[in-house]
Order: sequence, then C-alpha cells, then structure tokens
Amino acid sequence: MSRTTANISFALIGIQTLEFMMNKELYTNEANVDLEINGEFAIKSLEECEIACIPEVAFIQAGNPFLQLKVACYFSVQPTQWKEYIQKESQSIVFPKGFTDHLLMLATGTLRGILHAKTENTIFNQFILPTINVTALTQGDTVINI
Repeated sequence: MSRTTANISFALIGIQTLEFMMNKELYTNEANVDLEINGEFAIKSLEECEIACIPEVAFIQAGNPFLQLKVACYFSVQPTQWKEYIQKESQSIVFPKGFTDHLLMLATGTLRGILHAKTENTIFNQFILPTINVTALTQGDTVINI
C-alpha cells in the first residue's frame, strides 16, 4: 500500500474496557516482573466504516499474570477513504501499517491511562506501562477479514 497515515481521515468515537484483572495473591515484591503487550484490529461496523484497535497488557510473575488490561478504542474512517481499502477479491480490508500503527499508539496511550485509573490507590499503581515502540508489534499492512 502506498497511502500514508496523513491521507486517512479518522476520529476516535469510543473507548471500552474489555478485560481487567488484578490478583494480589499472584504478586510478590521478591520476583521479577515481565511485561507482555499486544494489539489486534477488528471491524466494529462495516456499514459505519468503524475499526476497533484492541491493545492488551499483562504484568507477569512466574508465568502467571497478576495484572491484566484489555481495551478497545473505536475509530471511524471517512467512508470514501474506507472504500479505497476494501479488497473485494479477498473479502478483506487492508490498511497501511503507518495508519494502524498510529491507531495502536493512540489506543496504547489510552490503555496506559485506564491502567493508572483502575490501579490508583492500590499496590499495583507502581506498574506504569512504559513507552512502547508499537511499530514493532505489527508486521506490514493490517489485513482484516470482512
């Protein structure tokens, strides 16, 4: 794809917390903490030209997550532009990596804020999601089946 992020008009239209878990029994001050983060994309509404960006983070000790959060940020794309990315032959929509990386960066920042708010005044508030190079989380253009 040759189109860039700047060429795609979009708006953030919604935020939803899909999963949240904190378990004090699985956490200890003595063990190292690992961090896993990933992101995925889905069509929220084909007719309304809406895409969901869904980042997820887990803080883990000894292979067990003790703090997890998964959110969805919903974006609408300008309809004439949306149609340009539909691949009828493969029944998919293909967005350029730069565009979806930008959405993932916005959604990850949103996840960071939700994590802070949900852990405020708990022992888990010390776990701040660090800055993430989201471009390393995706490989190439994003293909979503429709």
